[in-house]
Amino acid sequence: MNAHQGDSYSTLRGERRRMVAAVVFDMDGVIVDTEQYWVEEEAAILDEALPADHDVDPHDITGINVHEQYEMLSGEYEMQVDREEYFDLFDAKAESVYARADLLEGFHDLLDALDERDLPLGVCTSSYPRWIEIVFESNDLQDRFDAVLSAAEEPVPGKPEPDLYERVADELGVEPEEMLVVEDSANGVAAAAAAGAYTIAYAANAHDGIDHSPADEVIDSAERLRERVLALVDGAE
Repeated sequence: MNAHQGDSYSTLRGERRRMVAAVVFDMDGVIVDTEQYWVEEEAAILDEALPADHDVDPHDITGINVHEQYEMLSGEYEMQVDREEYFDLFDAKAESVYARADLLEGFHDLLDALDERDLPLGVCTSSYPRWIEIVFESNDLQDRFDAVLSAAEEPVPGKPEPDLYERVADELGVEPEEMLVVEDSANGVAAAAAAGAYTIAYAANAHDGIDHSPADEVIDSAERLRERVLALVDGAE
């Protein structure tokens, strides 16, 4: 079944019913609405880092760890900056991006409701530890999660490969298939789905044309996302 963009949510491959044993969130584009700002900055960064005639769309690299982006791009283009200079271009923009970003509406209420259900909670992100710290400190998210994984610190392939989600499942003490994951980018959705997690694609900001087809559901509002996460945790279809 194809997703309908105008619907609050749509089932893509939701034929399965399962018990949810843990809930995991991506950070950029889900917990905080940075993705639209990163896409703007990435366009300028790509123009600086790649030859003038490149045809890379910022959405192609969204959700991928910065250093893995460099490895991918350098295999196709003559880079105009080295690996660490490429990271520095992103790091220089991080505080500005996160200063503009809003926390997902009602996110603390959602976490409180999940805590009441005694579910382990995780974050699985391609962002760097300093960026995670900025988000957590500015939004009072310290100590709210049982596991926080940054692709930059894990010795496994990042998104869109499933390895990060397999690792966070291990840290949370559940099987990947027992997780409910909320992702937004095509690469993140692909990673969560490949790990076997029940995957919600959150498509509220800057996601026109993004491939969310591997997801079980696509949801385009914060209110509906909160409702649906709790419904699935409580055993709804």
